[in-house]
Amino acid sequence: MTTLYIAEKPELARAIAAGISESSSTKNGYIQCADGTLVTWCYGHLFEFVPPEKINPEYAKWNLSSMPMSLMPIPIKPTKKAAQQANVIKGLLSKASYVINAGDPDPEGQRLVDEVLEYYKYKGRVGRVLISDLNATAVRKAVAEIRPNDEFKPISMSALGRAIFDYVYGMNLTRTCSLVAQDLGYDGVLSVGRVQTAILGMVVTRYRANKKHIKEPFYDVFAVCNFNGQEYRFKLSPSEQLVSKFPDKFDDKNRIKDQALANQLAAYVSQQGKGEISSTDHKISKIQPPLPFSLSSLQREANRVYGLAIDKTLEITQTLREKHHLITYNRTDCSYLPTDHHRLAPTLLDTINKLVPSLQPVIPYTDTNIKCKAFNDKKIEAHHAIEPTESSKANLNDLSDDERKVYELICRKYTALFLPPAENAVSKVEMTVGNFLFKASRTQEIKKGWKVIFNKEGDVTEDENDDADSNGESGTGDLTKLQQGQFLDINDAPLKQGFTTPPALYTMDTLLQDMNNAAKYITDERLRNILLERDKDSAQNGGIGTPATQAGIIANLYSRKFIKDSKKNVIPTAIGEEFFDALPSFAVKVDLTAYWQEQMDMLAKGTTSITQFQDRVEKFVNSAVYNVKENGLNIKSVNRVHYSCPQCQSKLRFMAKHKFWSCSNYPTCTASFPDVAGRPDLNAKPKAKAEETDHDCPKCNKHKLGKRKSDKGFVWYSCSGYPKCKGSFTLEDGELKPLEFKKKTKRTATKKK
Repeated sequence: MTTLYIAEKPELARAIAAGISESSSTKNGYIQCADGTLVTWCYGHLFEFVPPEKINPEYAKWNLSSMPMSLMPIPIKPTKKAAQQANVIKGLLSKASYVINAGDPDPEGQRLVDEVLEYYKYKGRVGRVLISDLNATAVRKAVAEIRPNDEFKPISMSALGRAIFDYVYGMNLTRTCSLVAQDLGYDGVLSVGRVQTAILGMVVTRYRANKKHIKEPFYDVFAVCNFNGQEYRFKLSPSEQLVSKFPDKFDDKNRIKDQALANQLAAYVSQQGKGEISSTDHKISKIQPPLPFSLSSLQREANRVYGLAIDKTLEITQTLREKHHLITYNRTDCSYLPTDHHRLAPTLLDTINKLVPSLQPVIPYTDTNIKCKAFNDKKIEAHHAIEPTESSKANLNDLSDDERKVYELICRKYTALFLPPAENAVSKVEMTVGNFLFKASRTQEIKKGWKVIFNKEGDVTEDENDDADSNGESGTGDLTKLQQGQFLDINDAPLKQGFTTPPALYTMDTLLQDMNNAAKYITDERLRNILLERDKDSAQNGGIGTPATQAGIIANLYSRKFIKDSKKNVIPTAIGEEFFDALPSFAVKVDLTAYWQEQMDMLAKGTTSITQFQDRVEKFVNSAVYNVKENGLNIKSVNRVHYSCPQCQSKLRFMAKHKFWSCSNYPTCTASFPDVAGRPDLNAKPKAKAEETDHDCPKCNKHKLGKRKSDKGFVWYSCSGYPKCKGSFTLEDGELKPLEFKKKTKRTATKKK
C-alpha cells in the first residue's frame, strides 16, 4: 500500500517527511521517505475557475445584453504556474492507495487539497492530518492522529461557497457597472467585489463624516480643593439619571453641551462647599508585553513607524522567509505561538543577539523562564504568529535597508516576550458632592520593563492597554494622601470648555485596523455576531479580507482610482464617491460579508447543499444585476459629451483601450467611428468591406479570403475569420503568398556638405 501526503506548501511537506522518516530523498516535485511513503505539495491553490468566455463564448466580449452571465457550475483548471506540479500530483495519485490531506487546518487549506482529489477523480481512501506547528515533535504527534477526510467535507464546501460567490458576484457586477458607466461616458472599469467595495464604503463614510462635522462646544465641571497646601481637581462624572433627565443637554459621549446647565451644576457645587472622598483605589498595574505579530499587525506597525506600504511589507516578509529563512510563515492572521515553542527561546534570542545590534544591550536582561499569554495552543488554528527562526548562516549584509527594518520589528516583538512587565502606579479617587460624583485619577510609570526597547517615534503597539488617566486635570496633589470618608473644602467650581472633533481621516494604519474590526459597522446585531463568532480565536475581530489578501484589495482600489493618498491620509476620489453613491447600499456595506458568511456556515454545518447555495448565489446576483441595468448609475464626474449613433440613435461608447467610438447597441448595430480629439468623427467614411472571393485561407483552411484595397491602390487578401485567423496574402502569378508587414523605421537625415 502506497501512502501519499499532499501538503499545502513545500515547507510543510519537508516537515512531514522529516517527522515520519529519519531519511528521505527529494525527487521531482515530491519526497520519498525510507519506508516508501510519498510526500508532495501544492503551492496554495493549484486550480482556478475558468474565465467566463470558456463557459460561454458569448461572454468573450463585454456586452450588457448578455448580463447577468450564467456561470455555474464553474469548471476549474490548473493555473499556468502550477500546471507542472499538478501533473506531478496526478502521476502520484495513480500509484497511491491511501492519500492524506495535509492542507492547512482551516477551510481554505481543506479545500485546496480536496479540489485536487476531485479534479483527478481519486477514488481511494483519504485521511486528514491537522498540522499547525512545523516542529518535528508536533508533526509526529499530528501524524499519529489522522482522521477520515470525510469529517471535514462541510468546511471544504464552505470554502468552495465563498470562492463561488466572490467569483460570480465580482464578474457580473464588475461587468454590469462598467458597461453602464461607459454608456454614460466613463472611461474605465468599475471593479466590484464583496470586500473591495465594502472597504470603499468605509473610506467614503469616514471621509464624509470628517468633512461634514460641525464643531460644537461641550463643558466639563470641576471641583477644586486644597489640602495640605496641594491642589486637587475632580471632574464631574454625569450619572445615567442626570443624562436621562436632560437628554438634549448631553452629547453621545455624555458630555454637557448646554452651557446654562453646566453653570447651574457649577453653582450647586460651590454652594455645597464640601465634598466627601467616597472611594480610593491605589494599585501597581503590570502591563504585559504585546502579542507577537500577525501579518496585519506587522503591516500596520511597519507603515506607522517606517511608512512602508502594506503590499511592500508583505513582499519583504516573503523574502525574509523564503530567501533568507529568517522568519516563520508570514501570511498568518494569528498572534499566538505554540506552547512547545517556548523551549526555543534561548536559541532564538541568541540568534537575535548575533543579528540585531540594536537589541544586543537588552538580550542579557531577558529571562527565558518567563512564559506569557502569547504561548497558547488553544488560540492557534492554521498558523501561529510570525517569529524569528534559528539561522546560523544568516548575514544582515545580505538584507536591504527595508528588510532589516522589518526583521528588527519582528525580533523586537519577540524579545519583549522575555522582558519584565512594565509597571505603572495608578490612583483613582472619587468624591461625592451632594448628589453628584466627581473623579480624579493619575498614572505614573515606575518601571519601563519591556517598553525599554520600543523607543522609536510613533512606535507604539496596539496591544498596550495602559490605564486611562487624566494627568494634568487632577491637579498637583498626591492622590495617595487622600482617604475614604475624608471631607475636603471646595475652593472653586470652574468650567472647562472643549470642542467636539470629527472622526479622524483614515491613515493606512487605522484603515487596516478597522478592516480587522469591521463588524462594529454592522447595525444588525445578529449579523454582527456571525463575524465576531467566526473570528473568536483570530487576530481579527469581525474582519473583512484576510491578512494575505488585504494588500492586494487595497492596491486594486488605488489602481482603479477609487481612493488616493492625501498627505498621510487615505481618502476617496470623486469617482470613488460617485461609485459609492451609485451602487446599491448592500454592495458597500460590511453586512454583505456577514450575510454570506451565514450562508457559508450553513454549508459547513451541512444544513445547505452546494447546489442550494449556488441557486441562492445566482438569484442574488441576478437581482443585483437587473437592479443596476434598470436603475442605472449616478455617475456625474464625467465631462464627456454624449453622442448618438447616426444609424440607430443609441448612445456611442468610447472604447478607451483602442481609442475609437462604438455603438452601445452592439452587436445589433455595428457602427463605429474614429476618435478625433476626444470626439467621434461622425463624418468618417466607413471602411470598405472586403470583396468576397472563392479562395480558401491557406493558414486556417476554414474560411474564405476577402479582397482588400488600400487608399494607394495596393491589393491584398485577408482571412474572413479574423481575428481568430490573421492570415494575410498577396496574389502573385496566380499563387497566394504570405504578406509581410514591414515595421516603420525612422529615417536618419544626412546633412548636406
